[in-house]
Amino acid sequence: MSTVDAPSATRAPLFFISYSRAPVGRATGKPAEYVSRFFEDLSVHVSELVGPVTGVDAGFLDTSIAGGERWSPELLQAAGTCQVFVPLVSSALIGSDWCGREWDAFSRRRIIPRHSSASVHETAIVPVTWSPTNGAVLPRVLRDIQRFSPTAMPDPDIAVRYQRDGVYGLLTMQWENEYRAVVWRLAQRIVAIHRSYLVEPWVPADMDELCNRFAEGPG
Repeated sequence: MSTVDAPSATRAPLFFISYSRAPVGRATGKPAEYVSRFFEDLSVHVSELVGPVTGVDAGFLDTSIAGGERWSPELLQAAGTCQVFVPLVSSALIGSDWCGREWDAFSRRRIIPRHSSASVHETAIVPVTWSPTNGAVLPRVLRDIQRFSPTAMPDPDIAVRYQRDGVYGLLTMQWENEYRAVVWRLAQRIVAIHRSYLVEPWVPADMDELCNRFAEGPG
């Protein structure tokens, strides 16, 4: 397995958003707008919680149109140096070879606890329910990891609505307060992982080194 060392001068994202990109010609509209807003809001909260960190960006979102294009060096670098991997779970993500390879890039990296009280079983992968996947056959890697579920909410119905409809559903139905609460709790979860674990960098030289982890079948 060949690797490329992460250049020290390159800024590493604290979190990496993995999502199913729209096909060519369909990269605009509400789904793209909602992903962009979610990323921006999450980045603001994470930045507020961690403060300025030298050489670190709050997050990374690839806005290029996928569909068989070769991965950019920027994307490879981000997938190989980010500290928390946040896949936006949807039926489209499950069927995405691209997203399955992003998962593989992150999951190959070694996770080191920063202190003795940190669990040795942390994956630093935080799947977020983006839209309902009712009836879909989930890949084994996704079934093996607990999805993000917000806790200590001001109203227990917020968590119920998020789990049922996803972030996309909250935005679509204009449940603004519920959406804001979920994103805030997610930012806190990302920062908690960052403060408890170090994910060692491993930057693949090319996407051909990676496999689609979603193609491994259901658990």
